[in-house]
Amino acid sequence: MKDILLYIRFALTFAMQNATLSHIKQLRRWLKDKRSGDNTLIRELPWMTYDALDFLSSICTPDMTIFEWGSGGSTLFFARRCCRIISIEHDQKWSKLLANKLKEFSVTNVDYKEVPGERISGWAQRDYRNPDDFVSNDRNSIGLSYEKYVKAIDQYPDNYFDIVVVDGRVRNCCIKRAIPHVRKGGYLVVDNTDRKYYLAGFSELQNPGIWEKTEFQGPVFFQHAFCKTSFFRKMSLS
Repeated sequence: MKDILLYIRFALTFAMQNATLSHIKQLRRWLKDKRSGDNTLIRELPWMTYDALDFLSSICTPDMTIFEWGSGGSTLFFARRCCRIISIEHDQKWSKLLANKLKEFSVTNVDYKEVPGERISGWAQRDYRNPDDFVSNDRNSIGLSYEKYVKAIDQYPDNYFDIVVVDGRVRNCCIKRAIPHVRKGGYLVVDNTDRKYYLAGFSELQNPGIWEKTEFQGPVFFQHAFCKTSFFRKMSLS
């Protein structure tokens, strides 16, 4: 009963803010998932809204090359569906766990890289909302710079990746770095874009002549809060 009441609470808030009841259809699916005891690794799924998962499944093909910041169920999801995956993870404990999972499942098409934050001086003078400052407002990231983590994509050519997923640390910094590396016809995927500062300052992503935007809002399996996942398909190289 507690789970249902919490779902209703978030559902009502979402309905009032977005003037829609489209998310109601997911209640039964969400409740079944919440009670299953599963997690994202067991399901081999990205931790995104249901509609975003369905859309992502529809665009993946076996010839695709994927880059992701933030690993987990998404890494296994892409490994089963796509050709090559480069996955960047900042959390050392999680990295060890997933590396063991990849080995256990005999996954060979994932280039998995642990790139933790590095301690810096002058951290307090930086702004997590500035995509050139490489810092996070997460309490576990106090004093750390994620510059090397963000710039891990720079070793690859521009217009190279079919899908780039931003679902880890300092997402606004990753978005800025990702944009030139998405090929024409490819996708930039940003999770939790209900946090508005992630996309602030990237006016090109709002230009339909360059990027075709598709967004999904609603419930996420295994959690009560609702969120938004944004897909941007690159339509032009200019």
